[in-house]
Amino acid sequence: MLNREIAIQRSQEFFKSDQACERILDVTNCLSNMSRLKILCLLRDGEYNVGEIIEVIGGKPSNISQQVKVLSIAGYIKRRRQEKNIYYSLVDENIRGILDFLQKTYIK
Repeated sequence: MLNREIAIQRSQEFFKSDQACERILDVTNCLSNMSRLKILCLLRDGEYNVGEIIEVIGGKPSNISQQVKVLSIAGYIKRRRQEKNIYYSLVDENIRGILDFLQKTYIK
């Protein structure tokens, strides 16, 4: 019975903050799109422009551009302009940790 009470208490602590739950939902929603997941995995290891992202992960340019914009607005990636090119990189270290966990856990 004690283990059940501890589990209930942990759950109550976890869900006490609606703001924390919404942040978790934001992250999982970003990761639930295959293009966004691939983009984040690629940017985990460096910066790329949209053309390079398309070359590596494939997809339609309009879709990739849209997904990059979503990730940028969400604050997970940042942009850097160099002459005519815009390069994107991962800025949220928590996302890097989540991606590392997912790779270790689900990709053997």
